[in-house]
Amino acid sequence: MDSCMIKNCDNEAYEEELCAQHYIDILKKVITEKKTGKKILKSSDSPGEDLSTKSQYMMHSLLVHVDKFTDSVVSSFNNIFNLTKDESVDIYRNMSNKYLNMQNNQKAIPLLKKVIELNPDDAESKYQLGSIYFAQEDYDGANACFDEAIQLNPDNPDYHFAIGLGYEQNELFDEAITSLQKAAELNPENPEVCYRLGIIFDFQEKYKEAVEFFQKAIDLNPNNADYHQSLGFTYESMDQHKEAVNCYKKVFSLKKPSL
Repeated sequence: MDSCMIKNCDNEAYEEELCAQHYIDILKKVITEKKTGKKILKSSDSPGEDLSTKSQYMMHSLLVHVDKFTDSVVSSFNNIFNLTKDESVDIYRNMSNKYLNMQNNQKAIPLLKKVIELNPDDAESKYQLGSIYFAQEDYDGANACFDEAIQLNPDNPDYHFAIGLGYEQNELFDEAITSLQKAAELNPENPEVCYRLGIIFDFQEKYKEAVEFFQKAIDLNPNNADYHQSLGFTYESMDQHKEAVNCYKKVFSLKKPSL
């Protein structure tokens, strides 16, 4: 038999994936609520001190301690508390964020998918899901999510940067340049965008453009040794060895251990 879904409770599950004691504890709240005629808290109600509010917030507190979080867990609480769609979305989103913070991407994936299923206009959840796919080197899956996020929020520079990196990994360099340039337009202060553009132009042997963007990255973050090193490599490719040496000297000074 399965054990109770409440964290650190090893008692046998009795009903709604809860052990008898936890199930009774919750029912006591609901029964008291019905006897006193208290209404179930709706999302539009303000948190107060009545029992209904406490019951609803008890549910949210319990979820923080649930180890075996599944759709059936939300269904179980829905049967007891009559959750709204927005409340369900919040639960799935909060739990997905919890797993992302724990770097447990595999458990976050189905939760993010559920958020998107319940709220197809949630651009950030699509971006988060795409970021997981990117980390798993599923660049097509990642870019599909990033593209949907961009359709919903075209002014977010992070989304354009992310899809640009996906295109770069798939060696779709023209698409990558377009996306990264859009990210730079929306957020001119991000040196990593300029750096990635420099990398792509260097790979394409467009050295003048590569130098331009490496220098922009350096201007924004002069203490990043990788930026100076990449600029040095590009200068070497252009047979500008004196400039390359100056870049490498800067790399050594930045990486020199402090005494």
